[in-house]
Amino acid sequence: MSTSVESFKTFAANLPKTFSHQPCMVVHVSQSNLPPSPWSGNTNRNTQLCCQPHFDPKTNGGQYEIAFYDNGYAYYEELAGTRLLRRLERYNPQMEFPDLPKVLNAMKQILENSATNPTGNQINVKLLNDDELVVEIKGLLQGSILFTYVFECRRREGEFYEANYVRQIVYCLAERKSRELELIKIIQAKDKELDDYRSQGTCQLQRPWLATQPFDKDDFDKSTSQQAQQRHDDVLLHTLDLAFDREGQQLIEDCLLRNEYRKRAHSSQGSNSASSTKTPKTTNSLQKRTPSRQQSTSSQPLNDEEAAAERRRHAELEERLRLDKERDEQIAKKKKKKFV
Repeated sequence: MSTSVESFKTFAANLPKTFSHQPCMVVHVSQSNLPPSPWSGNTNRNTQLCCQPHFDPKTNGGQYEIAFYDNGYAYYEELAGTRLLRRLERYNPQMEFPDLPKVLNAMKQILENSATNPTGNQINVKLLNDDELVVEIKGLLQGSILFTYVFECRRREGEFYEANYVRQIVYCLAERKSRELELIKIIQAKDKELDDYRSQGTCQLQRPWLATQPFDKDDFDKSTSQQAQQRHDDVLLHTLDLAFDREGQQLIEDCLLRNEYRKRAHSSQGSNSASSTKTPKTTNSLQKRTPSRQQSTSSQPLNDEEAAAERRRHAELEERLRLDKERDEQIAKKKKKKFV
């Protein structure tokens, strides 16, 4: 297991990141003519927009890919080299741009700082028609020099929206659910440890107000359901912030990289299997058929395999929690009989 973990860490550190490996982020919008979105809040003002930016300072002397997502649509642009330099000069005639990587980093900083410092990092969004979205960003360089740039994005088909934005949301939900189940297992294990200390008489709480009740998942689910209405307004007003905060972005990036890692592993296994089938020995006829089946299964859509694996893992965790609860109840009954 440790070897596998280390190999993934090495893979993630050395993998050249592309647009498909970039998690979405939330930017603050100063002005927008976009129609109200489901998460625009009670004011119906679109002060936030989800975008997926990838700035690559090494390719073509500097390039970027960026997508903005709104109301089920994706708007995308890719620009590099001379064309990027021309646009920079068009909107900033008073400047020279000898170092494109520094400019790309400045553009990235404007997007990232738009939420914490909207005055110094302004983003204006304008939907020209059904197919064109322009996003203007403005920021102060070195504290006093005004920098302006405009992304001229074109609408992409629904497959692009699902393959990037929707996939990241699903990954984040699945990973958070998996972590929730792992946390429940840890809490229940701690309850068992404390119960064992108490039964042996080796543990006495010095501060009684710190005492807690044993964790029960059913009671937890009921209590959170009752509190859902109280949290409802907060979720509506901060939907994107809660979905794509720093932790969410890290979870999404880990999932995207592990997905890439699995694809490379499947690909290498398939190539090894193909090379093994080229041996002329007749005694390996059974072994020849086995890799072909493995190859056919690996050719299925990877998303379906991942979804099935996640469902199995969640089902196994739920079953373990149920069995642990039943075992604890049986132990409690036996203890009660002894005392009676």
